[in-house]
Amino acid sequence: MNTPGTADRSSTPTTTNDKDPTAPAAVVRRHLVPHMSQDVPAPVIERQIGAQLTARDGSLWLDASSGGFGSAHPAVTSAIADQALRTALSSRILISRPLAGAVAALAEFCPGPLSVSYLCNSGNEALDSSLKLAKGTHPGRPHVLGIRGESYGTLSHGQSLRQGRSVFPRAPLRPLGVPADEPEALLDGVDTSVAAVVIAPAAPGRPLGRLPRAWWVELRERCNRTGSLLVLDERQTGPARLGHDLGTGALGIFPDVLLLGETLGADAVPVGAAVMTATAYQRVYGRRNPSLHGSTFGANPLSATAVSAVLNAVVTDQLAARQRDFAAAVARRREELSGLPAPACTLHADGSLLWIRTRDQAAARELACELARRKVLIRPPEGDLLTLAPPLTAERADTDQILQRLFDGLKAVGAAETQENTR
Repeated sequence: MNTPGTADRSSTPTTTNDKDPTAPAAVVRRHLVPHMSQDVPAPVIERQIGAQLTARDGSLWLDASSGGFGSAHPAVTSAIADQALRTALSSRILISRPLAGAVAALAEFCPGPLSVSYLCNSGNEALDSSLKLAKGTHPGRPHVLGIRGESYGTLSHGQSLRQGRSVFPRAPLRPLGVPADEPEALLDGVDTSVAAVVIAPAAPGRPLGRLPRAWWVELRERCNRTGSLLVLDERQTGPARLGHDLGTGALGIFPDVLLLGETLGADAVPVGAAVMTATAYQRVYGRRNPSLHGSTFGANPLSATAVSAVLNAVVTDQLAARQRDFAAAVARRREELSGLPAPACTLHADGSLLWIRTRDQAAARELACELARRKVLIRPPEGDLLTLAPPLTAERADTDQILQRLFDGLKAVGAAETQENTR
């Protein structure tokens, strides 16, 4: 199975109706898009530039799935390639100029007291590192608090938070969760049994403005009173995704730990980061061997170079403003659906994090299929919820096309439903 930006030159070109179960398209369909009907193409991607995808069969797609930085940014790609020719991987015991540059860049980019960075290989590892910090801060506390149903990643702690129950019965931190449609209730769960609260500024199905600044300030104060670590999960929302350099800038608070994910790797290098306050770090790791929490390949020179280059591009290319323009375009086009039959109950964009809640799961699946027919790659729907997140560096012409095809798809599904109901 290929992922965007990679090529599998050992395989033969694929067709939609290829019946060979080992063919790349068949594998993609079986494991990634089982919700799609057989007449819908399942692309095997060979090349990506920004939001433009070229499939093995020569078809051209638009990426509204990756939610990443975007491939082939000239300055970022050049920096990564240059570092690869110098030193790509090295032991963390060795002094690394790229790592020093990356942690300095993160300290400058992150607000307030967030100044100590732990670089690792993925956003999932960053979450795990924050929970290890929480357990080290409060060894006797049994719980971690989150919003049930939202995405926290694919490792055991993330799956436990999403499900609201432990994947492993004897996990060192057991999840407590409030329903996704009642995020305000999270405040009532913050007590002295909770080692950490993990929450994103916004999420598919939960707009940035759903929880007002006063709510976030109260959450910060309750964490202060109970000693619970406040972990702000920006793996999907930062940097720049919500139209702010970081989502925390819209909340009026500083967390104890801020999580960043694969966007920092520019769709080229695996990386994640947990950026914490010096106070939170020193409480657990101060005056102790830093290798107590380490990684075989985390914080290597190649990934550190990517982090610095991406953060520089976010600022110099004004990527947050580009995401605000995307949200404004969504707002303008939403009026097209007024008075027309459409499967969407709610359509919302915070920056370029766009989500659609449909009437039911069947409508979500049909809209996903309609987008695939129009060569727009999205993630499989989760129940009645679809999410579109094009690369941060996508060109305006490409994001305009994504929106055009989305709204055409909404109208087509609505028209088909109307025709079916009149029979």
